[in-house]
Amino acid sequence: MLLPANFRNRNRMKKSITLVASLLLTTSYSLGESTKVPNIVVILADDMGYADVGFNGCKDIPTPNLDALADSGVSFVQGYVSASVCGPSRAGLLTGRYQQRFGCGENAPEEGWPDKPRCRDAGVPKSEQLISELLKPAGYRTGVIGKWHLGIDEPLRPNSRGFDYYYGFLNGAHSFTHANRVWGKHPGLWPIYRNNEPLDYQGYLTDTFTDESVQFIERNKQRPFFLYLSYNAVHAPWQAPANVADKVSHIADKNRRVYAGMLVSMDDGIGRVIKALKDHGVYDNTVVVFLSDNGAPKTSSASSAPLRGFKGDTYEGGTRVPFVMSWPGKIKAGSRYNYPVSALDLAPTIVRLAGAKPAKKGFDGVDLMPFVKGEKSGRPHEVMWFRRDDDYAIRHKDWKLVWNNGSPSGTRKVELFNLADDPNEKTDLISKHPEKAKELQKQFDAWDSKLPDNAWWGGPANRKR
Repeated sequence: MLLPANFRNRNRMKKSITLVASLLLTTSYSLGESTKVPNIVVILADDMGYADVGFNGCKDIPTPNLDALADSGVSFVQGYVSASVCGPSRAGLLTGRYQQRFGCGENAPEEGWPDKPRCRDAGVPKSEQLISELLKPAGYRTGVIGKWHLGIDEPLRPNSRGFDYYYGFLNGAHSFTHANRVWGKHPGLWPIYRNNEPLDYQGYLTDTFTDESVQFIERNKQRPFFLYLSYNAVHAPWQAPANVADKVSHIADKNRRVYAGMLVSMDDGIGRVIKALKDHGVYDNTVVVFLSDNGAPKTSSASSAPLRGFKGDTYEGGTRVPFVMSWPGKIKAGSRYNYPVSALDLAPTIVRLAGAKPAKKGFDGVDLMPFVKGEKSGRPHEVMWFRRDDDYAIRHKDWKLVWNNGSPSGTRKVELFNLADDPNEKTDLISKHPEKAKELQKQFDAWDSKLPDNAWWGGPANRKR
């Protein structure tokens, strides 16, 4: 950018450069739009099936608030996470990078805490930058409420990773109704924390996480904020609150009814979060994203049907999730985006919206806004990679090569699908297209060969096929 010729001295030039930098920092996507950076709210469900929400066709579980969110923005028909289990998926989401690059391809071990942990530094390493660490220098107030699962040791906890406020639990699963102030033998009763202070707890966590989120919005309505609301619903243990029983009483199957109650409670909470944004006058300038961290577990009453597979494998049912993004006036309401997108795309999208500096190591995801707004055509991703220890998949355009060994529905053979014709992975085409399978296998092996071992579990030595 050329500066005007009438800048005569360093002080005037310094002031001008500061002004230009300030304007660039707060500029939105295209000229003529508001220059105020948006608030960001990312809402993450836990183990929610692709088919368990109204906007994806669910008939038995009422999800009016999630459906309204989808109606207000864009629903990603082929929305993926980068892993089929909780911890790695969250690591990818919050860094925008394939978690295998930094040894987080598996859930971190929790046994032995706090006295004799198997691996004290299990979690996202400090060498990686989380969204929160990128947004704070851009002036955002940052908060995470709910399940963390990205490191238990204090240097890896939220308050050490760019979050100004934290309320939740550190491990992978927790009772919805009770917690102890002290660590014990049962991880499901480990402490609930406010920042770094452990708390006694009785209540229902979904409601409490919603309460905390509403309060966070109220406290920070005068400044740009990033809220990561990480519900542990609808993960086990199966504990539904009594106050939603009337909304799910029509469901005959008892287990499905309990699961539905947990989901309805979360949907109610999301409605309250949206209402808080509206009540405090910030809704129109807030980007809201909702997705699940992985697909439905085989052992639960969740459903990803008709997608094949479950949490823990690399079929569509393990990694394809309900996924929506809303931004009033900026994203066309009620739209559906059909090309594949990834949770890895959230970090670069959010950082760009915030006017923040990108991660030093870059992103594997892409900025979704030009695609959502129709400013770019074509696919955001030509290739998508999936690796969970001994299970893997590569998707190149609509071709997908899959190997599932120890997963819940593994066949222990390499399979090839064309998702354009067969989105539910019913017909293995490897015998008809062996050259395509070899091509994809070679492409995957080239990517995989550059990855480090999982820092605490497995690694290439354990990968047998």
